[in-house]
Amino acid sequence: MTDRGRVSASTRRRAHRLGTLLASPGDAWLMARICLWRLVLPVLKRRMPLPRLVGVMWAGPGRGRRSREREARIAELVRFLFRSEHHSRSGNCLERSLVLYRYLSAAGAEPELMVGLRPRDAAQPRGHAWITVGGALVAETPDELGGVTGIVSFRGDGSRAQGPPVTPNAAG
Repeated sequence: MTDRGRVSASTRRRAHRLGTLLASPGDAWLMARICLWRLVLPVLKRRMPLPRLVGVMWAGPGRGRRSREREARIAELVRFLFRSEHHSRSGNCLERSLVLYRYLSAAGAEPELMVGLRPRDAAQPRGHAWITVGGALVAETPDELGGVTGIVSFRGDGSRAQGPPVTPNAAG
């Protein structure tokens, strides 16, 4: 068998993980919509100013009661789809955060989109975006955001928040 005919262990693990994530047809439908945004956002973020893009991504207040389990499922699916297979790339935090912002807002979670900067001498990319709900980080840990200072934030309704943004270490 040639190398092309073989499936890597990493691909098999990823496929198995995907199978465990898709617990219902609703999860599969959500995954399809997230994939569509993953394709469209690279173009939109280069064509729209951030405040306008945030407004586009705001899905409005959710219907029904808020469900922490649903919010966790959304975060898990988004993190899975935006995870990079390349060691030199960590994925795109702004795109991932915008998608989380959209689907968490649709689920009634009132997410806040935060954008910040790391010091110039940091080994990681300088700019970073992340999501909080009720002041708690979603899909990230304070360690992953070490050294980031918040610059701007957008409330759950898509509007720009007043006052200084919360830094990740304080939100954790």
